[in-house]
Amino acid sequence: MRFKVYFYRTASGRCQACDYARGMDLNHKAKAKRWFIALAEMGPELPEDYGKHLRDGVWELRVIIQHHQHRFLYSFWRDIVVVTNAFLKRSRTVPDNEIEKSRKAMADWIGRRGWEDL
Repeated sequence: MRFKVYFYRTASGRCQACDYARGMDLNHKAKAKRWFIALAEMGPELPEDYGKHLRDGVWELRVIIQHHQHRFLYSFWRDIVVVTNAFLKRSRTVPDNEIEKSRKAMADWIGRRGWEDL
């Protein structure tokens, strides 16, 4: 694996993306796991059908099964993918508030853990 995949946890230990994934149907979880493995192997070179840069360093992992469009937002830090939040997409575009949540979570992650490897 070229990249390590970490799931962001708040200072209190909550992981919104983990909670979301736990609530997914078993088949949906299996597909999401395959895409996370591909993301770990390919990083930003993951085909756009599966992973797409949105803006401000925020990317989306697209897990589409029938009419369900699961989205996991993430950012890169060195050789680490930090998965910040997840939701079921119901509109044509990713909501701005989800992108903002991801940006804030990443800033918090770097602030609390980002200097450990320097």
